[in-house]
Amino acid sequence: MKPYILLFLLLGACWSCSDKEDITPSGNDRNMFDMPDFSSPEEMQIRRDFYKETGSYLIFNDSLYYRDLTTPQGSEPECVILDLQYQISGTTDDSKISYSLLQNMEDKTSATRFLKEEILTWLSPAFYSYTFFMADDFVVSTQPYWWSDMWVDTPTEAYAGYNATLIAYNDFYSKDETERYRYKRQVLRIMLEKNHTQIKESEYDDFYNVFPKFYAKRPEKKDDKGKGDYEETVWEVGYMTTYQGSMYQDFWSKKYDLLAYVTEIYSLTEEEFDAKYDKEKYPIVHQKKEALVKIFERNGVRVY
Repeated sequence: MKPYILLFLLLGACWSCSDKEDITPSGNDRNMFDMPDFSSPEEMQIRRDFYKETGSYLIFNDSLYYRDLTTPQGSEPECVILDLQYQISGTTDDSKISYSLLQNMEDKTSATRFLKEEILTWLSPAFYSYTFFMADDFVVSTQPYWWSDMWVDTPTEAYAGYNATLIAYNDFYSKDETERYRYKRQVLRIMLEKNHTQIKESEYDDFYNVFPKFYAKRPEKKDDKGKGDYEETVWEVGYMTTYQGSMYQDFWSKKYDLLAYVTEIYSLTEEEFDAKYDKEKYPIVHQKKEALVKIFERNGVRVY
């Protein structure tokens, strides 16, 4: 896999697709995500048809276009590169992304079909990314310990950035039906972990009100005198353990409680969820899951 280093800062880009504003680089009257500098006419037709159908941009390359860079020595072309890790604060996280590009029109056409038919049909347009970047495959490299130079590579299905969502096609249509279902749910999980906040906070009241007792304090395990909130696991009082191990995340807070359910619902099939969380032992978990599913469906997001 050939690494592509994401360095150039994109200015004025917007994640939200409910209010898609044109991104117009200085000196250009067209959107930087609609430039043909690195696309054949056939590829540009696919990209522009996609925009007409969805209202989102589509790219197959992190190299977006050439612009004139003026220096004391004169003017020369400069390649504008997509920075997926750019955040609204202008900072980047402690990770690196390396990916390989789709190499032929057949794969690009299939990847576009996968995106339109398998991903976007499960979402309302309010949850679409401003731009979709379809790659062949990619890994996210992270440093597990700040004092170590070691990097750990993790193959992943998608990466939701501020102005673009990177999705790995990974020869989707060569997979069997079970693998396809699981793969597209992982893509949806990553997208919704990022943009479930497109839904108004008040819309989640049905979820929060199922069992709001512990949002103000951490639930505690019962001691030998029976003092406490649960016997063995926080599942008993409706909380996931998805983010329980992090010292920086209050897993019982509204923010991480909701995020944990989003992660868990899309990480598991409905049957796997029911098998992991026994309905008789953990009824609150199922009440909260069902409330969240209804909220998503009400807002145009398919869960199962």
